[in-house]
Amino acid sequence: MKVSFLRFNINQYVCFAIFLLLMLIIPITQFHKIIGIDLSQKSDSEEQPTVVVTDDGAVVVNTTDIAKDIIGYVGPTPMEIRIKDGVIEKVTPLPNKETPEFFGAVTNSDILDRFEGLTLPEAAELKVDAVSGATFTSNAVINTVKAGVVYALAEENIPAVEKKESQPIDAKWIATIVIILCGALIPLWYRSKAYRTVQLLLNVAVLGLWGGAFLSYSIMVSALTNGLWRVILIPVALMLVVAFIYPMFGKVNHYCNWICPYGSLQELLGKCIPWKLRISQRVGKWLKVFRQVLWFGLMWLLWTGLWFDWMGYEPFAAFFFNDASWAVLMIAGVFLLLSLVVQRPYCRFVCPTGTLFHLSSGHH
Repeated sequence: MKVSFLRFNINQYVCFAIFLLLMLIIPITQFHKIIGIDLSQKSDSEEQPTVVVTDDGAVVVNTTDIAKDIIGYVGPTPMEIRIKDGVIEKVTPLPNKETPEFFGAVTNSDILDRFEGLTLPEAAELKVDAVSGATFTSNAVINTVKAGVVYALAEENIPAVEKKESQPIDAKWIATIVIILCGALIPLWYRSKAYRTVQLLLNVAVLGLWGGAFLSYSIMVSALTNGLWRVILIPVALMLVVAFIYPMFGKVNHYCNWICPYGSLQELLGKCIPWKLRISQRVGKWLKVFRQVLWFGLMWLLWTGLWFDWMGYEPFAAFFFNDASWAVLMIAGVFLLLSLVVQRPYCRFVCPTGTLFHLSSGHH
């Protein structure tokens, strides 16, 4: 298959710039932050004190400043630790910009409960396993709590626990990179039905179920807010390149067709039943209009700050089926069932993330 990277269409570059600016409005206006740079001018009165002593003698440690450099998937995970008589009574998550699906998997686990009832030295030495499917976020939460504990211990001159990198590079990370690269590069030169089926299966098994790697609105907004600068975020960076840069060289929808695990699962299920519901050209046209109107409506909710939580209802989070909400599982299940008789229904007629990729490519 001949691959051309020499195409130049000014319309595509203009569209990309416009839609990038439209996305940048969200972190700038709603979070006053862009790619990790804080744009707000906080007064001293707005600063949260690191340590507060309550009327009952408890010490409350706020890790916002202590652990600001401990990043989860794409953002810090500040905690409030309540300590009384040298024992941790409660660990409470503070507002954060971490990806909701990953952070929810952690808060629904027993990670924070494990620290409660421990003395500070015990908490500093506690070994806690990361949550499967949310390794980066859970390791960030664990190390954030430990950073607060170490801070509380400092005045007592108790040796601090060495802070470890919160996002280890392991077999899962390596496998995720390999599968993304396979989907990004191999189809440029070689395509066959057998290979496509293998790639789709690997996308679902490795990227979706094992690695929890995909692009969603919450991930993109978090990336624009907090930045993409660490080695462990190479999977996200690679997928963003395929989603936004490939179309500039004629490879429109390459991410959706060859990498997205939820799209892959829909296509695999579609192979189970050869008969497909016929959608007329007129209906297809109206569904395309609906998809774009829906996208603009959801973007308006983000620009105005009226409803950010809709990002948590994209069905990609269903890959964390043990922690996903019933609403997400239901949405994902409905479209998966529909995919048996309609080709990739969520991708073609609903997906806000895919719509952003398509509109920004200049192919309207």
